[in-house]
Amino acid sequence: MKKIIALAVAGAFAVPAMAADISVSGGLTYAYTQSDQSGAGDTLSADDNQVVFTATSETSNGYSVSGKFTVVDDATGETDHQGTALTISGPFGTLGLGDNSGALDATGDYTDMAYWFGGYNMDGNDMAIAYTLPTLAPGLTIRASMSPEGDNYIAGGESADVAGTAEGLEATAMSVTYTTGDLSVYYGEEEVDRATSQTTTNKSYGIKYSAGSITLAAESGSTDNSAAVTNSDIAAGDDVEYKGMAASYTMGDIVIAYEMQQMEEKNVDNQRWIDENTLSVHTDLGGGLSVGVATTSNDSTDTDKKFDRTAVAVKYAF
Repeated sequence: MKKIIALAVAGAFAVPAMAADISVSGGLTYAYTQSDQSGAGDTLSADDNQVVFTATSETSNGYSVSGKFTVVDDATGETDHQGTALTISGPFGTLGLGDNSGALDATGDYTDMAYWFGGYNMDGNDMAIAYTLPTLAPGLTIRASMSPEGDNYIAGGESADVAGTAEGLEATAMSVTYTTGDLSVYYGEEEVDRATSQTTTNKSYGIKYSAGSITLAAESGSTDNSAAVTNSDIAAGDDVEYKGMAASYTMGDIVIAYEMQQMEEKNVDNQRWIDENTLSVHTDLGGGLSVGVATTSNDSTDTDKKFDRTAVAVKYAF
């Protein structure tokens, strides 16, 4: 009788654990790149190859719960956790704890269309706490996020200013996105108090329109009192403006995309700027496999930052 009772108690505790649906996903990306930049040479590079474990379930009162654990083989050759977070959704909206896309990072990036290279430079930071309001009107999404002061649990919990992110730094952000039919617009801003007692303010807005096989997008943003920009000689404390324009055309499984990304200092005597133009073509081969070719030209006031690059990239998502 005691054994039967013990088994019944153990079974009662085991049921909730079995209630979650667990899935495994991820991706591998490799690109062979040729560049005329001095000292660059030809390279075969990976792009944050990762495996994602996701568990989802529903509470007795109907709340949706999701836990995500991501293992990433990043560009440094090390394996670490990124994007690991707990998400709870219900009538109150959606709350994320852990490594979340901040409110600005969770929207926009409309002009990031190229298969390889390119990318809009003002797409926001990750933050420790993220909140999406319940739907107030059809097509309207309002987000807010923050990281408290101190060593937060984001992508390893670094307490220093890592690669210009808000990891371990006090930060706040908000964004509004509205979609109606084929048209989407957004506005977002964030403020980050960096480890050097330097407050950086980022703002961005954009518009995207899709009509059948054609998609057009434009974005503009600014950073006041920026961190140093790694792909230029723009120094910490400078103000920077960003602009992006992009278009893509889809023919069956083939996608052709073009991007023009600009970055320019403002309010300084010797302004620095970067213009980067990228053209890519890729095709979906099915089974999660795609392959593409991209070429980019970077024109800059910094002669050592000027280059032409061409890459053949292979992506596998599972």
